[in-house]
Amino acid sequence: MGELSDWIHLDAIQALIHHASAVVVAIFLFALTARLITYLIPDGHAKKLVIIIDDIILLAVFALAGYRLLNYMWVKPHGEGGAGEPVEIGQAHPDEERDASTGITLAKCMALTGTNNELGQCLERKLVQAEEALNRSSERMLADMKASDKAGSAKIGARESFETAQRAFLQYREAECKWRSATAADAKADDVYKACMADLARARTKRIEALLK
Repeated sequence: MGELSDWIHLDAIQALIHHASAVVVAIFLFALTARLITYLIPDGHAKKLVIIIDDIILLAVFALAGYRLLNYMWVKPHGEGGAGEPVEIGQAHPDEERDASTGITLAKCMALTGTNNELGQCLERKLVQAEEALNRSSERMLADMKASDKAGSAKIGARESFETAQRAFLQYREAECKWRSATAADAKADDVYKACMADLARARTKRIEALLK
């Protein structure tokens, strides 16, 4: 059996509880207001008008809660990862896999350097640059997902979903690059590891930037 979240829409339940609790509080407050109106305002048109306004506001609260819940249920499956783009978790996107499999960083550094020491320094620089670019893109995406959370409803989970996907990607990258370095035949394992880490980081950055556009 899979994870509990595969069988139960926990975020939807959380949103339902959130809105239901808000509605219950609103009912209590407006019922209390109606009771006070009954005792404090003498009979007449003013009293009837205030009661009508109270009822209208209560109905508006119900409508707003229903709208936000329906909006959440629509935005959640359609809003994450762009139109028709599911958030990838646990493995690289095909574009990332293709870009990294070519060994671009290792090939570039081998062409630019003449000694093993220079090659290692080149790979280190490329890795640092790729990591910095990935961090910048990730921060931009986190800000964008945070804005989506605020615009959608009380919480649609876009930021949390991206953070989960990003953690899964980093774990995948580490395992993938360790495996590639362990099976390297024509190069030092450490060089292959650094080049792989840089390639996958660059490909991931490219993927995130494409989604941001």
